[in-house]
Amino acid sequence: MSVRTLDFDLGERMPPRPARRPHRRARALLAVTIALGVALPIVVGVVTFPVQSVRISGEFVRVSKADIERAVEPLLTPGLVRIDVEALRRAALEVPGVREAKVRRVWPDRLEISVIERVAVARWVSGGYLENDGTHFATADGDATADSLPMLAGSEGSQPRVLDLHSMLERVLAPLGMPLAATELTRRGVLYVTLHGGPRLVMRPEAVERKAGMYAKALARVMAGRLHELERVDFRYPTGFAVRMRADVAGSEAQG
Repeated sequence: MSVRTLDFDLGERMPPRPARRPHRRARALLAVTIALGVALPIVVGVVTFPVQSVRISGEFVRVSKADIERAVEPLLTPGLVRIDVEALRRAALEVPGVREAKVRRVWPDRLEISVIERVAVARWVSGGYLENDGTHFATADGDATADSLPMLAGSEGSQPRVLDLHSMLERVLAPLGMPLAATELTRRGVLYVTLHGGPRLVMRPEAVERKAGMYAKALARVMAGRLHELERVDFRYPTGFAVRMRADVAGSEAQG
């Protein structure tokens, strides 16, 4: 039995694979290395480079930019990426008189802080001011421009209630033609109202809406042009009010 040998010529059907070129891989690796070499210092610089400027904006009346700067400066760690903007916001909010603050990064090296101040509508007897929602707050320094604001007084925690009564009284006492200088609510539930250049009024808080407006109109009619001569007006009577003249005015009338 003979064995037949078959020879296959693969030269024309399957060309041999070209030899690998190691230099292509080397070139790619070199390109990546160069790219990393260029990008890495940039990334490191963004992370670690100090903040070059901080822009603080807002309408400043009782708060100064210097107050905000002192509050946030200890938190200005190098690099915008590492800065805790929420911590900066909380620090700005801790400045007396600041109601709201927003902090944002501005690439590559700047921070912007916008501040909204609290707006005072009245002074509080123990110090500080009241906002229109009754929030009691303080400012870093005294404010001479606030001397014209009315003075409110009451027990601790009663600020919103006293401010509500004061606002209501401004409306119902309008017929008297004298602005309110002070409003006080005592622990015994008695309301004292002092008018600019006029008398001190005494009333019950629950009677402000029901009686004070009616009594104010009657008082303005009876004492037209002479309200400044009164020392005290008591509105606590069920069917009217009692007045007391100032001592100097009463004495001159008695002599006359």
